[in-house]
Amino acid sequence: MNKALWSKKALALPACAAIVIGGITLVATPANADPADLSITSQSVTGRVLTVNGTGTPGENIQLDEDFRNTRHAIGTDGKWTITYTIPGTDYASNTYTIEQLKGLNQDGSKTITAAAQQPVQAFAVKGQSVTGRVLTVNGVGDPADTVNFDVGFPVTRTPINADGTWTISYTIPGTDTDAHTYTINEQRPNLSTAASGTVTARAEAATPVSTFSLTTPKDGSTVASRTVTFTGTGTPGDLVNVLDADGNRAAPQVLVAADGTWTTTGTFSDSAARVQDLSVNQIGGAQGQGNIEFTITLPAVAVDPGTGNPGTGTPGTGNPGTGNPGTGTPGAGTPTTGTPAAGRPAAGTGTGTVVGTLPVVSG
Repeated sequence: MNKALWSKKALALPACAAIVIGGITLVATPANADPADLSITSQSVTGRVLTVNGTGTPGENIQLDEDFRNTRHAIGTDGKWTITYTIPGTDYASNTYTIEQLKGLNQDGSKTITAAAQQPVQAFAVKGQSVTGRVLTVNGVGDPADTVNFDVGFPVTRTPINADGTWTISYTIPGTDTDAHTYTINEQRPNLSTAASGTVTARAEAATPVSTFSLTTPKDGSTVASRTVTFTGTGTPGDLVNVLDADGNRAAPQVLVAADGTWTTTGTFSDSAARVQDLSVNQIGGAQGQGNIEFTITLPAVAVDPGTGNPGTGTPGTGNPGTGNPGTGTPGAGTPTTGTPAAGRPAAGTGTGTVVGTLPVVSG
């Protein structure tokens, strides 16, 4: 039979209205919109099976509108009734259902309920983690009947697991260190006994300097070792830093402050640049002119290579050589000594005279 013949929507008949079905005349009596004896005493869902219990008028029919063909049945003599309905589909969203009591063809009251299919209980597990500053956030799944907490001593902060089995908890890592630590997370039953545990290892993020603009190197008034100079400092992450000479020209490439709050840039001064340089470094970002520092450095002298070229030329000095007369004199005169020379070496003779030619060889 079509539901329309049994539905309040189709049979909203005025008092004493008559209809003919199969040659039989039926007279509809005024409907009781919400009789005192129609009530819902309990409802529950197991998996996807919805069970509703209640009371009503004995002998009348009770039905779930959303499945009237399979759920319509007579209310027992004790006035109690039970409807069982399998929620279709695969979702776990809440839906509204209508319970109707029928007296003959007329609706004799209705009640509505809201119910959702029960999600299967998931085994406790950690699914993800993240750290922002010193705040550790961990998420996972577990039994919706339980709670989760960080096992870090008292007081204990317990977070209920959501109806869909998911959970998220956070913990502020104490102290100032950035070392790695292991943390335990407990799933606890309503009686506070531990159902399961899991661990995560995490470290706090290093603190970042913000809005503190500074020049670390080189120091004001220092003499640098090279004409290629590296400038370093701190500032607001994401802001721009410029190093300028006295004329406002960039002495090094423009650079962004890094996420850790530091910046560095390197520039080279030409050989023709003056040794003493008046410089400034500034930071610009969300608020223009967040910092400006003026300083002076002394560059090293430019190294000079030995020069090369031709030797010098010139005219040697001139003059007359010195002059003089040779010495003069008369050779001495005398008679040579005579005699028989001894055997062996000839005896040396004495006398004066002029030697002409060579001496004769004497034998014997």
